[in-house]
Amino acid sequence: MSAGLHVIALISGGKDSLFSILHCRAQGHTIVALANLHPLVPEHEDIDSYMYQTVGHAVIPLYADALGIPLYRQPIAGSPQNSRRDYECAERDETEDLVPLLSRVMEKHPEANALSTGAILSTYQRTRVESVALRLGLTPLSYLWQYPLLPPYMQSSLLSDMAAVGQEALIIKTASGGLDESFLGLDVVRHTTVAKLKKAMGRFGEAGDGAIVGEGGEFETLAIDGPSGLWKKKIRIGETERVVLEGGQTVLKIKECGLEEKERGDGEFKDILDDAENNTTSASAGSSPTKQHPPTSLTLPTNTHAHSPIVFTSSNLSSPTPSCSPSHQLTSILLRLSHILTQSSLPKSRISHTTLLLRHMSTFTTLNPIYATFFSTLNPPSRVTIACGPAMPRGVDVMLSVVLDKTPSRQGLHVQSRSYWAPANIGPYSQAISAALPDADGGEVVYVAGQIPLVPASMEIYAERGFAGQVVLALQHLWRVGRAKGLKSMMWMVVLGW
Repeated sequence: MSAGLHVIALISGGKDSLFSILHCRAQGHTIVALANLHPLVPEHEDIDSYMYQTVGHAVIPLYADALGIPLYRQPIAGSPQNSRRDYECAERDETEDLVPLLSRVMEKHPEANALSTGAILSTYQRTRVESVALRLGLTPLSYLWQYPLLPPYMQSSLLSDMAAVGQEALIIKTASGGLDESFLGLDVVRHTTVAKLKKAMGRFGEAGDGAIVGEGGEFETLAIDGPSGLWKKKIRIGETERVVLEGGQTVLKIKECGLEEKERGDGEFKDILDDAENNTTSASAGSSPTKQHPPTSLTLPTNTHAHSPIVFTSSNLSSPTPSCSPSHQLTSILLRLSHILTQSSLPKSRISHTTLLLRHMSTFTTLNPIYATFFSTLNPPSRVTIACGPAMPRGVDVMLSVVLDKTPSRQGLHVQSRSYWAPANIGPYSQAISAALPDADGGEVVYVAGQIPLVPASMEIYAERGFAGQVVLALQHLWRVGRAKGLKSMMWMVVLGW
């Protein structure tokens, strides 16, 4: 198992950011600090922010003593400037307020090397936190990412898991037509509250949009207690006031709060630290595949191109000067590709997928930075990299194929946080790219990156169940990425062993 990370935990007071801390600890990481952004004017209970929960912010200072972890806070000075789903740095955007806050924490805790967030289904939130974390050299951790879409595939499973470890979180704001002020102050993880939520939002059911867990802003929560391994004290909520706002929104205004000692020795709940490591699906151990004789060199058509009204493909691009170094070959290939695209008046930004063939995988670490420089924009193409050994044509160590969608509807899935969902993206490629099909009633073609058997939470190769276990885990990653893009079936896939 790799050495644990030293984590800064972003907290809003909500159930998800506090539950994420438990998962960080379950993965062997240490929480060195809590970080929070609050309204510039303290009297403003709930500001118009796309990024941060601020309702209940007056309670946040109590978390330092409740958890026994130092807390750092800073006002929100920016506003939503870049409202696109995928984030690129924008001056005066509220996202950028994280930079000075985290920089201050890192000065006080130079050992900090990771950042935790409670993002579940919000690409908007996740991409912004990832952008800041990576710029500061922090590993982003989002252990709740896609949580309701993991087994048992129920929206309410997140709330059930919170209840199982003893986390309490009160509903302090409602913003859905189906929820009224009667929900304020209820413990969201109690089965009676979950049943009431399902009934009030019956049209959502278990559809997968996150309504039952409040992911669409239907309600917001305040965590007040949890398992004793993390929570040293419980937050006590005293006098409150129910406030009905415009548009049917309701807020529980907290007028008095404090800390109280926790009851010890409660054996009703199992600590999440005992079982979170068992989340990865395993296959039954099987026999190793029969060893095959190495293939002979193949004769492949190289440097071929094809146009259709919606797609351009360039297949098996190779260097015009074979037998030179692999680095020189890839550089020449990318120059050739740039020339081809320019001649065809096609933008590089619409390349959706690439296939990179290598003679030896040992050259990958040298070639990857060259590739990354060429594909350096937001949401780079999905990629499959395969080492072909002696099957490559003589004198050729690198070949590249690309698929470019001519339609302007390209969308990427580029998750860089560690989670239980699928491996974090640590290279110059997206997990998946989708593009609309013309006259297909909303249909899309989805290009998925190659998957290897990394344990998502730790990013280590899974080795406990041999080849069969690795195949099943890689296929699980492929399926989960596809589900995240709305796929109901896969046209084809290839399983490679090494």
